[in-house]
Amino acid sequence: MDVKRIFNKGLDLIFPPKCIFCGQIMRIGTTFEMCTDCSANLPWITANACVKCGKPTGLNENKMLCSDCKNAGHLYARGTSVFAYTGMVKKALQRMKFEGRKRYAIVFGFLMAQQLKKMKNWPIINIVAYTPLHKKRYAKRGFNQAKLLANEIAKHLKYTLAEDILYKVKNTPSQSSLARGQRQQNLYNAFRLNTKIDVKDKNILLVDDIYTTGTTVNECTRYLKAAGAKGVYVITVAIGKGR
Repeated sequence: MDVKRIFNKGLDLIFPPKCIFCGQIMRIGTTFEMCTDCSANLPWITANACVKCGKPTGLNENKMLCSDCKNAGHLYARGTSVFAYTGMVKKALQRMKFEGRKRYAIVFGFLMAQQLKKMKNWPIINIVAYTPLHKKRYAKRGFNQAKLLANEIAKHLKYTLAEDILYKVKNTPSQSSLARGQRQQNLYNAFRLNTKIDVKDKNILLVDDIYTTGTTVNECTRYLKAAGAKGVYVITVAIGKGR
């Protein structure tokens, strides 16, 4: 047994792997921290989703737009999410962002990669991008959760990750407490594109943790499309109710 394996086993004894959703202690050596009970009970999005954003419609017909997409002019081509933003998923995402649980990205990123494998009529992805954080928020949090997720997806699907293709120049208030109109105004002129990275005629996968109204990914898409991107496709861990 090599030294690294012995060291990792020792860490597992001190800090045993736990399900990222319920906290159940898992078998020593487990690297995928999601228990079978949670897997069976999480709010997976499996059918009857909006063909544009991927939000559950609650309708029998799964080739419909949700009410949000009927009334909003989204610039991205298609979107998908793994979960509805509720319950244990919502709490786990909050812990990842605000309690520094960076390792959660290993589970979420893998599940996002599996979701992408299921998507029909999506093109070949040329570049993986992610929504940026302002430097002050990054300094406070210490990481960008969207970048961690994008890195996992790129690793599993062997995609090219474009680091820092977008950057945020305005330290805007959190979007979570704002209405749609306020969200759009909040993010107006908040992003810039790294022109050293060529996106012309390329299909971009844009990664974020949560989709609510789509304002953030829409604004990011605006810059990517202006630079000549062929299409922007969005994936998030979870999607909310919108408005």
